[in-house]
Order: sequence, then C-alpha cells, then structure tokens
Amino acid sequence: MKLVSKWIVLVALALCVAGCAGKKELRRLENSYQEQLQEYAQQLQVGELTKTEHDSKVALLNSRYGNRRAQLERQIYGTGAPRQSPSVLGNSTRPTRTRR
Repeated sequence: MKLVSKWIVLVALALCVAGCAGKKELRRLENSYQEQLQEYAQQLQVGELTKTEHDSKVALLNSRYGNRRAQLERQIYGTGAPRQSPSVLGNSTRPTRTRR
C-alpha cells in the first residue's frame, strides 16, 4: 500500500512540474510577442516602416503567435473535451422559437 501511495504522489508531482514548465513557456512566448510588437511600433514612429509594412508585419506576428500559443496550450492542457460530451452551445438541430 505504501508503494502505491508513493507512486501516486510521484506521478502527481511530475504532472505539476510539467504543467508549471509549460506555463512558464507560455509566459516567455507572451513576453517575446509584446517585445516584438513594441519594436514594430517604435519603427513605425521613427519612420523606418510604412503603415502598410507595419500592418503586414503585425498580421504575420499575430498569426505565428496564435499558432504557437495554440500548440503550447494543446501540449499543456490536452486537446480538449472528448467528442461524446455535450456541447456548450446546446443542440443546434432543435427548432428555435419565434416571438409574435
């Protein structure tokens, strides 16, 4: 019995450490994203970038950041709820009521 409880504690501790490391990576990603946005804003202010160049760079940065964040969240938290679970949005096949 003691051996089983030690394994359970060890597994729980390992999961906690893995979760903390993943959240640290998310914070690091957020910080680098904010730094890059500030750099683009400064370049726009001093005239190194045009508004069009700035917008395209920010759009690309947002896309890359969103994809990387989603990837990290899937690694940390898993892929989400199983398909058998009820939807949060409710049953979309049910007819809706109309007020008269």
